[in-house]
Amino acid sequence: MKVLINRSDAIGDSILTSGMAKMIKDKHPEAKIVFLIAAKSADVFKHHPYIDEVRIYHRNARFYLKIREILKLFTELRPTHYFYVGGGYLPNFVAWLTRVPFRGGLKSRWHTYLFLNKGTRQKRSMVSMHEMEYNLNLLAPMGIDYSYQDKQKFSPDIILTPEEITNGMEQFNHDLKDAGIIPGRKMIFIHPGMTGHTLNWSSRNYGRLILKLEQKFPEKFLFVVSHTPSDHLYLQGMKEILDKKENEFLKDRIYYFNGIKNGLRQYMSVLSQAALFVGPSTGTTHIASVLGVPVVGLYSPIKIQSALRWGPVSKNLDKTKILVPDVICGEIKKCAERACPYYECMGKIEVEDVVKQATAIMEL
Repeated sequence: MKVLINRSDAIGDSILTSGMAKMIKDKHPEAKIVFLIAAKSADVFKHHPYIDEVRIYHRNARFYLKIREILKLFTELRPTHYFYVGGGYLPNFVAWLTRVPFRGGLKSRWHTYLFLNKGTRQKRSMVSMHEMEYNLNLLAPMGIDYSYQDKQKFSPDIILTPEEITNGMEQFNHDLKDAGIIPGRKMIFIHPGMTGHTLNWSSRNYGRLILKLEQKFPEKFLFVVSHTPSDHLYLQGMKEILDKKENEFLKDRIYYFNGIKNGLRQYMSVLSQAALFVGPSTGTTHIASVLGVPVVGLYSPIKIQSALRWGPVSKNLDKTKILVPDVICGEIKKCAERACPYYECMGKIEVEDVVKQATAIMEL
């Protein structure tokens, strides 16, 4: 049995799909599982215990290059089972064209009804379960049934070797010294950025959070502000707070960590050693949770953006806290903005609330 699973979109989405491999292997240990993913997700699946191989889907490549690449994948692998979970649609057509016997996955748009012969219709906008559980339920036509009691059993894995962690920390400490920061303090990761249109906390509040944590735990932590180049706008408000003259005393204990500078594996190696991670609904929050780092997640009350569907999946639930604005939100897909009486509701999450939850789960 050769199973090809297509989830070629965001990192967090791919992480929440990886449990499908574990569930298939649980029933069919001999199965070969191949994941078709976006290039940015590849490092997450290195050394994965249940995914035998990853292939990259280059969604932005020219069409003739994409079709040639996907055709080559299907003719080389000759999968017996194909699942579409999210991302590029072209593999659905190629799976049909090459006559893969079992073509399952999420039936949503018209072409999935045309090309998937074992697809599953799901109303994910109803948010009756977590995204990971929706994905696991796609295996039902294969004779593999998901039970809620197995949620923790099939939660995601990210494997880092001790050598990777050691090397990653050595590089990180070297970079700290170059920035004039003395290594050795426990780390609190603050990740203000995100992709997509999900509601986020004010970037100024992330800056205020650092000041409050410093006030509560003076000179105890290094505050690592993790980001990628696309997060520039999310850093502006934070820097306006932290760069004030009265906050200069913190300049040797705040480090802006570009997560792509030395690669995702190095970033994850450093993150795995953190005492706390605070961030919105984004892939990095999922990574931190899977690595076992204590997480405070800040989530939107809008139905399809909610923590019920997109919350971090952790093997240690006591180390994960979710904060949502205390409002009655009637929106399903997107914010009503000024038509809503609670407009800018994320501001109802107070900095003190985050400090309280963080203190409860950190190992001090």
